[in-house]
This record gives sequence, C-alpha cells and structure tokens, in this order.
Amino acid sequence: MQKMLILGVVVLGLLLSSCSKNYDEYLSQGAEFQKAENYAEAVTAFDNAVKKAENGEQRIAANLKAGNLAAQHLKDFDQADRYYQATLSDLADYTAGDLRDLAKQALAAQANKAAVKMYQLWFENFSDNPNVIDVKYEFAEVYHKNIRDLKNAIISYNEVVTDYPDSEQAPKALFSIGYIYANELGEAESATAYYSQFLEKYPDHEMAPSVEFELKYLGKSLEEIPELQHLLSKTS
Repeated sequence: MQKMLILGVVVLGLLLSSCSKNYDEYLSQGAEFQKAENYAEAVTAFDNAVKKAENGEQRIAANLKAGNLAAQHLKDFDQADRYYQATLSDLADYTAGDLRDLAKQALAAQANKAAVKMYQLWFENFSDNPNVIDVKYEFAEVYHKNIRDLKNAIISYNEVVTDYPDSEQAPKALFSIGYIYANELGEAESATAYYSQFLEKYPDHEMAPSVEFELKYLGKSLEEIPELQHLLSKTS
C-alpha cells in the first residue's frame, strides 16, 4: 500500500512537472525536437508555448513556428493555415509593413486562407497607405498564381484597372485579365474585349505587341502560329 502511495506521488510529481514549463522552456523543447527531426513533437511543444504565452508577440512567434513546421516538414497545410489564422487575433499593433510581410510568410507556408484574411485586414486598416496600389495588385496575383481562384483574380485585377487607371500596375492588370480569359478559361469573346480595351487605353505600352500577338492568334493551337514553328521543330 505504501509503495503504491509513493508511486502515485511520483507520477503526480512528474505530471505537475510536465505541466509547469513556461513559454521559453516550451520553445526550447520545440527547438530540440526540431533539431532531432521529431517534427510532430516539435509542433506540439510550440503549441504548448502558445498556451503559455504572456502577450500577443509571444503567441504570434509560437504560432508561426508551429505553422512553419507543419507546412515545411509535415506537409499539413491545413494545420499550418490554422496556426497562421490564430495570429489574426493579435495583430492589432501591427504596422502596414508587418502585416504585409506576414501575409507573404503565410503564402510561403501555403496557408492561403490566412493570407487572404491578412490582405483583407490590410485593406481595412491601411486603405490610405501609399503602397495600396502595389498591395492591391499583389493581392490579385495571389488569387491568380497562388490560390488559383480565377474569378476573384479577375475581380481584383479589375479593381486595379478601375480605381488606378494611370498607375503602372493598371496595364499589367488589364493584360492579366485578358490572359486569364484567353489561356486559362478559354473564353475568346471576353479575352478579345479586354485585349482590345488594353490597346485602346495603352497603345504605346511595352506590352502592346504581346497583346496584338495574343489577339492575332486567339483560339489557335501552337501548330497554327507560324512564329512558333521553329520552337516546335526543336522539340520534335
């Protein structure tokens, strides 16, 4: 009976000891697991660090460590997205640059849903920022090239064209809309409309020859484009 009592005390002591780690200790534990390539255990340790965090800066740091590990080594992008989304509640004091950088980090970790929310939060809080045009175009590129949401990519590119027609991003955005319709959605009529709009608005732009080429051979296969025959002969 006495031995059982002693054993119970020991077990309880171990449990209490394991629960008494502070934020820094969990971070250190996570780093050790990561070094040993025990990535699942490392994520758990960083998750525990989140729970022990005393402020938003610590929570963000631990969430990012867990999210990046989940993406890079476990290839669990849903889990990575959850950790990145968890940072959103602590972003009140972030600058425009900080939030934009964090959105890019989320994209690198394929935490795409979190990245979209971060960009949307950026627009809500920094709509008067001098970099707003660049960020709007960047956001359209995210939909187009990262998330492959072509509908929202077109909407976002259109916002750049409509709201900032004299910006250097507007012609690129207009070309991208035409390109999506021509080469990714296969909608020749819409592609023609946007490419024609490009040539009307920006006839002297450096991309105008590319637009004219696209219009000339819209809907045609590579074999039907004489200018590309030399490329095809090299690959055959």
